[in-house]
Amino acid sequence: MEPFNGLSEAFYQFLWDIAFHNEIGYFEENRERYNRDVKQPLLLLAESLSETALAVDRGFYVKPGAVVSRIRRDTRYAPIDAPYRDHAYLTYRYPGVTQGESFVIYVEFMRDSYGYGMGIYGLNPPFMAQMRKRILARKEMFLQLIHAPAFKSDFVLEGESYKRPKYTQEEPMPAEWLNKRRFYYSHISHDIKSTFRPQVLEEIKIAFLNMKPLYRFIMGLD
Repeated sequence: MEPFNGLSEAFYQFLWDIAFHNEIGYFEENRERYNRDVKQPLLLLAESLSETALAVDRGFYVKPGAVVSRIRRDTRYAPIDAPYRDHAYLTYRYPGVTQGESFVIYVEFMRDSYGYGMGIYGLNPPFMAQMRKRILARKEMFLQLIHAPAFKSDFVLEGESYKRPKYTQEEPMPAEWLNKRRFYYSHISHDIKSTFRPQVLEEIKIAFLNMKPLYRFIMGLD
């Protein structure tokens, strides 16, 4: 396997360029740039993260070509004038489940930042109902996990809540979780130069392992 040696200024420059020239003709003229500067480094990163991702959940589908996001948006949902993504990401999830309905671990790269985290972005009421049951059944364990220093210092809880809270008595913290329609934990950094170094791989691996205990609790694996 060819080693992952970090990303490059050319990686982020392509994201800026496609954002301002989001057209089929422009992309076709620059397809070689995309393959060389964006897609290939991400495939190497995905392959380098496979073992760590499987340490989090053996059920993850880790084939790099499936983990790395496509540059072309789904035209059923994308605006007509923006057929291409101006960001890129890796997602680790179970096979055969749509990304929007899956609880995933991810790495993302925007034009001026990068980050990683875990969460569910679409609405999946059955999954959320099972998660709430686990929180209520093992509240103390749950609180220990979300307050673990290595986790709490790196990740921020985000996501849509119900307009009318369904739970109000679960103090001190679970109500915030119990009232989420969907949620994700994220870490964002604007120090994109740190992604130019191969050491960013170790940073992401450590983040995956710090997410592992809470991920496995949420999924009912531990």
